Amino acid sequence: MSREPEALWLLLHKRRSKVGCLMPYRCGEWCTGCRILVVATVLAGMPYGRTSPAAVLELHPAIAGQEEEFETVANSLKPGDELVLHGGVYSQAGRRAVTVHGTPDKPIVIRAAEGESPLLTRPAEDIDTYNNLEVVDCSHLVIRGLKFRGGNSGIRFIRGYHVTLEDCEILETGNNALTMNSGDCDAFIIRRNHIHHTGLSDAGPTEGEGMYIGCHDGSCITTNSLIEGNYIHHLRSTSDGGNDGIEIKRGSWGNVVRDNVIHDTNIGRRYPGIFVYGGGKERNIVEGNVVWNAGEGIQVVSDAVIRNNIIFGCSATGITAAPHAAVAEMRNVTIVNNTIVGHPTGVHVRWSGARDMVFSNNAVYCPEGTAIDASGIDGQTLRSNCVCGALRGCEIDNTRFRDGGTSEATFLSLAEHDYWLRPDSMLVGSADPAFTPPDDFNHIERKPPCDVGAYEIEAHLTNPGWRVIAGFKQR
Repeated sequence: MSREPEALWLLLHKRRSKVGCLMPYRCGEWCTGCRILVVATVLAGMPYGRTSPAAVLELHPAIAGQEEEFETVANSLKPGDELVLHGGVYSQAGRRAVTVHGTPDKPIVIRAAEGESPLLTRPAEDIDTYNNLEVVDCSHLVIRGLKFRGGNSGIRFIRGYHVTLEDCEILETGNNALTMNSGDCDAFIIRRNHIHHTGLSDAGPTEGEGMYIGCHDGSCITTNSLIEGNYIHHLRSTSDGGNDGIEIKRGSWGNVVRDNVIHDTNIGRRYPGIFVYGGGKERNIVEGNVVWNAGEGIQVVSDAVIRNNIIFGCSATGITAAPHAAVAEMRNVTIVNNTIVGHPTGVHVRWSGARDMVFSNNAVYCPEGTAIDASGIDGQTLRSNCVCGALRGCEIDNTRFRDGGTSEATFLSLAEHDYWLRPDSMLVGSADPAFTPPDDFNHIERKPPCDVGAYEIEAHLTNPGWRVIAGFKQR
């Protein structure tokens, strides 16, 4: 389809759209307002000799008696186009799905207008029938700053590659918030999104995961993707499917899960804040996250690096590293420099038959419970873990496990969840350098002698970085 100005005007008005119209009603002719806005947006980015310029299209919610046009306009977008949604409610009955393809140098952008908050929703009776938005076979697409309320799933990605979802909010879904379990997905970026209050369906047992990534049986996978800086909380489930914060299923690989804040994945059921299954050809990396009020804080089976995370106050364990029916083999797991505080069991390890497993430089403080409950660790690599609490299947030997002293003598303020190390803590300078990550929870370079746990204090008496609170992690 031609993208010349005349063709664009025809496209807009042929659909009886308000796109590009400065009037609060539908125009039957080419009004001056439309013509000015379309020409301005077409010509603004038109280099000399370009015959197919990108367009900036602006959309307002439908008014009474009109049908919502978001889906129609979104599906018309071509490489380099930008769709700007103004504030208000965009409600649509039936399926709402988008399929578009940008290019590496001309991505398609669907975003909120500056300073405005567009809300995509649907009738309440659709909560068990339709997803709020389905993004189908898209590539080089950016979705930014939109709010999605309701639907069975908030957003379902059905295959695709090079898709970015950032600065959005997904809430009050019947089932889970975000899914990527309907075909292979590659090179996604899921960044700075606020996800909360899932699993609200009362029609029967429901799940409520924050992010469900990959297929449970490994028949579809997600690869090479970044899940960063999201805030996920208050997830509900009434089924065995669960309400994990971020769940990366069997066979998905090469994904980075970092700097996310996850809490209260324990409404109805109690599932992990983060669960990575493994079983793919490369490892997933889970780093710099904060998790509390989950079942397990982090659960891992195979093919993962778990480092620089802070996990506290979970009802089952801080970290579980054990077999799972979905993954046949335990292998290639590195768990280093995590701070794990105040759980019934700090770390639950079952590594019989596993290979290439490392557990080093972790601070595990569960004085009223069990710090380490382990089996199958002989023959695996364990170094310089500082612990407080009961031990099962292991002992203080000053090589694999050391007495870390009391929680009060180690951390600055337990009551405020400030796990910055006191300068005379047993953890300071006690890490094994062979297994120390290059930086810490605050993304500050670690310099020898390095510290055990998520923080490297470098003589700072107080934390110079972000304070652990409910909300987005700041860098």
